[in-house]
Amino acid sequence: MSVRGAVRVERVVTSGTFSLDDGTFDLDTNVWLVGDDEEALALDAAHDAEAIHRATAGPRVTAIVSTHAPFLNAVFTGDALFHGGPGATGRSYSDRSYSDRSCSGRPAIEASIRARLLPLPGDTVVHTGHGRDTTTAAERPSVPAA
Repeated sequence: MSVRGAVRVERVVTSGTFSLDDGTFDLDTNVWLVGDDEEALALDAAHDAEAIHRATAGPRVTAIVSTHAPFLNAVFTGDALFHGGPGATGRSYSDRSYSDRSCSGRPAIEASIRARLLPLPGDTVVHTGHGRDTTTAAERPSVPAA
């Protein structure tokens, strides 16, 4: 990606259903478009490609899952970190690499958040996969020390 104009971050909310672990859930997903009038990255894209196409209205789009963008003072966390604490824990796909196989993935995701996200400057904006934005400083109390 070679951005030539002013970089913008735009949120597009897509809606759909999500089926997992014998349940189906209505889900709104934040898709973050980062770029200019010619090219954009679609971060955490899900559910509705047409909504993304309408929102970009022209630029070439490259999709990736999540990333830290220091030049924007932002991180795009997908389901890792939400406003209020860790995201995707307690599901069948959550990391159960610990000796207690009955535990949720919460210890693994908290370790990852502590190692990769919380060391970022406190004013780093966290653009989440679902819900509203937050900052790394605001989320530090919600992720206990190991």
